[in-house]
Amino acid sequence: MSRRKLARMAIGATAVLVAAALAVPALAAAPRNATLKTVGAVKMTPNRGITDSMHFKRDLTTIQTGGKLTLVDRTRAPHTFSLVRAGQVPKNLRGVDACFGKGPCDDIAVAHGAINPDTGEEQEPTTPLVNSGKAGFNKPGDSVLIPPGGRTSVKVTAGAGSTLSAICAIHPWMQTKVKVVRRAG
Repeated sequence: MSRRKLARMAIGATAVLVAAALAVPALAAAPRNATLKTVGAVKMTPNRGITDSMHFKRDLTTIQTGGKLTLVDRTRAPHTFSLVRAGQVPKNLRGVDACFGKGPCDDIAVAHGAINPDTGEEQEPTTPLVNSGKAGFNKPGDSVLIPPGGRTSVKVTAGAGSTLSAICAIHPWMQTKVKVVRRAG
């Protein structure tokens, strides 16, 4: 066998071993439970505008299926953690506007009781947790209110391999994803 062929085989075997070594710790490192915070603030400068920097602290949270996701509000404003289809996540101001009216933001607000479906009037939410299917957070339409300055937790029951898209239905520029991995052990 030529040296070149042996070198290629050695490089290929090394690449496979390195990929396997990197994959195992990634699975083992996925937490059973995770915490996601809302951070930022709204600032107003007279005659200049309003700047809203509120956002979820991480763009992606990884958690094991069946794990508990704790949501902590550090902004002192009300928020939701609402699962939506990936195509419903606003990508620009037009998308933010479309979220309200006939989009998922108003659907979520109605489900929480924050909008009267008969009159369209806003009101105090009456339902802190909305589950659109089976118990747990696993599909679009599932939503939970995060109290201002408070915390709440949900059980993530989506199947391993799922990536859940989430927004705040009050502030839809607040967006994140949850990657669900298999339960360890």
